[in-house]
Amino acid sequence: MPTRINAAQRKDWRTLPPEHWNVRTVHAMVIDLNAEKFSVEKYVPMRGWGFEQGAIKRALTEYGAEALRETIERAFAEYRPTAQYPQLTAGFLIAYMLPRIMPQVLAEQKRREQAAENPANGGMSAEEVAGWL
Repeated sequence: MPTRINAAQRKDWRTLPPEHWNVRTVHAMVIDLNAEKFSVEKYVPMRGWGFEQGAIKRALTEYGAEALRETIERAFAEYRPTAQYPQLTAGFLIAYMLPRIMPQVLAEQKRREQAAENPANGGMSAEEVAGWL
């Protein structure tokens, strides 16, 4: 019988397996990264908590936790806070940065999967091998 995951465990995004991620986990990640990288003491969501929770839920459903986590990590790596925008909100990240970053993440995931399936040719597809030759 599987054990239930409590609220505190849901917020522990660093150790929680991706298959157990939900909106609370993603919000905890964004809040923690804002505190760590930008010294944000009080997180203020874009357009309110409901908007952000809905955006996160849709992104989790459409792309999955692993792809969303990598997208968030990349967004935080490239975001530069300003006096006007001192934090990176989940709403802004999903609405404006995800459409640009997610295709890269998904393409890299696909390449890694293909490499795992075809280790003999270094993970390259037949077209890539033909192009290389």
